[in-house]
Amino acid sequence: MPAFGTGELAALSTAALWAVSCQIHAILSRRLGPHTLILLRLPICIVMFGAWWGASVLFFGGGVMVPGTSASAGADGPSPLALTALALSGVFGVALCDLLFYSGVVLVGARVALLVQSLSTVITAVLGYLFLGEAIGPMGIAGILIATGGVAWVVGDGGTVPEGAVPLSRAVRLRGVGLALASALALSGGMVLSKQGLAEGVDPLFAALLRMVVAMGVFWPTAMLTGRLRPALSVVRGDGQDRRNFRLLLMASLIGPVVGVWLSLVAIGATQTGIAATLIGLEPIFIIPVAALVERRWPTPRAIAGAGIAFAGTALLCLRNVL
Repeated sequence: MPAFGTGELAALSTAALWAVSCQIHAILSRRLGPHTLILLRLPICIVMFGAWWGASVLFFGGGVMVPGTSASAGADGPSPLALTALALSGVFGVALCDLLFYSGVVLVGARVALLVQSLSTVITAVLGYLFLGEAIGPMGIAGILIATGGVAWVVGDGGTVPEGAVPLSRAVRLRGVGLALASALALSGGMVLSKQGLAEGVDPLFAALLRMVVAMGVFWPTAMLTGRLRPALSVVRGDGQDRRNFRLLLMASLIGPVVGVWLSLVAIGATQTGIAATLIGLEPIFIIPVAALVERRWPTPRAIAGAGIAFAGTALLCLRNVL
């Protein structure tokens, strides 16, 4: 296999598309609010993923079961326990994670929030060690310490301003970082639960679709009870700026949650998982120039160096079973 091939290129493309999508969603979260953003994005992604999964079943014979996987799922498909784990991962890893993350983005910007959320790799490794019996090893421990140190160094940088030149107060910055860190915890919990479901051979496309459907099933009724649903739907029926925002949301949903997820699956299938995860983990690096161009404010050298250190630690953690 060549040193750099289809899998590696797909992983890098995933990181780049996710960075662009994240920045677009960050803009929309400030314009519309995190709740409205998620309320509108979920059904869009469900329609896109549903069409994608349906096409895979119709034309390529895909389905709930992945051909050639272990028979542990049984002849009747995945067990109720596996489906329950995937459903719960939708609650934590999609609905709660996105709400916390974009609430943090509004306060500290996409660049810092995304870097803090990248600690989900560290948290997932620790949860996997505690609950799934997965080994970490000396290299993994070193990666955890380096990644955490790099993120902490960036968080301590007072130059983290999402828009304009007005410095953020310490209280606002800490609240935004705390929300991003909470989103990393929710994302990690969702990933551990997803592993439980995918271990029985559930089709990753079906799993992604199920997680989004469950997230919408939780988020929309809650929004209806709290009076947030009607204002969100008014964006769809609106004109002018609302229409432009909705078109922007459609584009971001396509390039990130849909095309980006497809490329990540290509990457994982075409190269080693650790290498794919490492290259996809470049997303916080890719978003530095993207956010700088959009927000017209370059991060400080300390912030750039800290992001590089955090990526190096994440890379060690992801590659601990490869090198």
